[in-house]
Amino acid sequence: MKYIYWPKVVGYDKNDARIVIALQVSGSDLIVISLLTPREAQLLHKGHRFVRVGHFDHNSDFVSELDEKDICIVEFWPPKLNLMQFYALEPISLALPEKADSTLLSRATGVYSSPKETFQMRESIDAINLYYKHLQSLRTLIHRAGPPNRGIPVCRITRAAADLCGLLPLFSTLRQALKYVIIFMHSCARLLSAVLNWTPPCLVSFSATAQQIDLRCQQFCYFPVQYLRITENAVFNRMRPRSELNVHNFKEKQETGRGSSSMGTFPCEYYLDYIRFYNTIWLIVNDVSFGLTVGTLLAENKLSIAKFINFHLTDYLFHKVHYITAYLGQNPLGIKLNGELAHFLSDLFLWIIDFSYSTYIKRILDVSSIQTVISIVSRTSCCFGVTFALSLAVDVVSILSMHISLFYYISAKMYHWQLHVMRSLLYLFWGKKRNVLRKRVDSNMFELDQLVMGTLFFTVMVFLLPTLAVFYISFTALRMTILIPELLLESLMALLNHFPLFVLLLRLKDPSRIPGGVSMRVLGSKNRFALRNNPLTVSSMFRPYSLLMGMMAENYCSVATLKQILVGQPITIKRYKMYQVLYSTLPKTPIATSKLWEALKESRLSQLSQING
Repeated sequence: MKYIYWPKVVGYDKNDARIVIALQVSGSDLIVISLLTPREAQLLHKGHRFVRVGHFDHNSDFVSELDEKDICIVEFWPPKLNLMQFYALEPISLALPEKADSTLLSRATGVYSSPKETFQMRESIDAINLYYKHLQSLRTLIHRAGPPNRGIPVCRITRAAADLCGLLPLFSTLRQALKYVIIFMHSCARLLSAVLNWTPPCLVSFSATAQQIDLRCQQFCYFPVQYLRITENAVFNRMRPRSELNVHNFKEKQETGRGSSSMGTFPCEYYLDYIRFYNTIWLIVNDVSFGLTVGTLLAENKLSIAKFINFHLTDYLFHKVHYITAYLGQNPLGIKLNGELAHFLSDLFLWIIDFSYSTYIKRILDVSSIQTVISIVSRTSCCFGVTFALSLAVDVVSILSMHISLFYYISAKMYHWQLHVMRSLLYLFWGKKRNVLRKRVDSNMFELDQLVMGTLFFTVMVFLLPTLAVFYISFTALRMTILIPELLLESLMALLNHFPLFVLLLRLKDPSRIPGGVSMRVLGSKNRFALRNNPLTVSSMFRPYSLLMGMMAENYCSVATLKQILVGQPITIKRYKMYQVLYSTLPKTPIATSKLWEALKESRLSQLSQING
């Protein structure tokens, strides 16, 4: 079976006799490029990639000139490179290539690394993506006198005007000053990101505000790299058209590992940087827009919001916690607890509550102090976006509930320690002993006095366990009531920071720009098919966020979480692990400032040399 890919822009029916010219490259099917007159076809010499596959007679019937009798025609709409349209066998991945090998990120993007071997369909897709480049090469071969008669693109006029302005000293000075500003801001952002990620302590691990600042710093450090990649790719596309003399041969693609049409083949080599760049810009603009709205509402209703927060947070963080802690020391619900231990824990926690309230909670929850905090959050929201306001709110709640977290960790540690001791005593009764070095349980012979002491300690532990369990369960419930709002706020922050807005707009405007694979549709006869470009599905766009929600549900609302609670293991917000998937569009480490400076200088020199050439 011989496949011939036929562009729909060429058509079939012709009034005059026409010669069908196709592109023939190693490992690919035949790609019809154009219909030529017999005189034009004679201008093509042997040795070129363009071959004659058939002709139309005067009855407008296609007559094949191939040796194979069984021919299958596949129709397709040629993608337009200037509109960034292309076909891809696999869905495009919005993650960075250096992070795509991770199993977790592969689950997030829905794209798994495939072997680099080349097969015929992939090479045909690569040739189809460059259809108009090959058509331009064919016209160049036919019309040797000059390039094809095409209008000057608007982008070329804009570039020429910009280069003419670059000759002016003032414009050159401003451009150079802008480079220094970019380098200075890049250095500051990179330094701030390094400080926030310095271990120990790693501020991004327990502060939502530090995490948000680090995200913006890394995005700003990556902006110049993305812009250089996008502009360099545009210059390459305009100044070096893909003719038969400079189209990459397939051996080179195999050696460099760029045989996949979904990631490595032009035009999508830097196209994903284009999507990531403008998606981030859109999200930042929307973040600031929402921040202006939220900041204005907070400023206008500052007093009423302050009174509401003062009443409810004071009641929950002090009065209710104080009442519950005092109630636990008085045989709650008729449960007979160990009086001495219950009173000791109750008095200890009550002292911590009173100390925390008088030290900082009372001062922070004062109406005037809350108004000051609201003013800071409002101005931060207006200047930097609503995500910074949400991150500040998360950190303020964490600070105000510090005593509840402290109670939870103390009770969890005591409860877990007692379960561990009771398990060791059970091993004692069974004649077993846990080998810590080999991490196993070995048999052991114990003396009678050891068994008697073990029995006494085990009896004491059994009677003390209900008291510790009641305190642990109570403070676990209080901790979860604080943890759930924090998780909801951080989920909202993640959605605002990583919402695929630009990708959704591209899908609505032109689905061919975000391919999610190809499909074949049978036409009238059995030997005719239509190649269709499947757009990236909405579920694939939101897969990183859905995976994050699944991870949060697994960490906080699952059977494993219940087991953690039963054995006394503390439940914490693993912020770095949660955001690892959402950081897949950013490099692991920002580019060095010196390398960025060299890239800025080389970028300008290469553009000038290509335009002058």
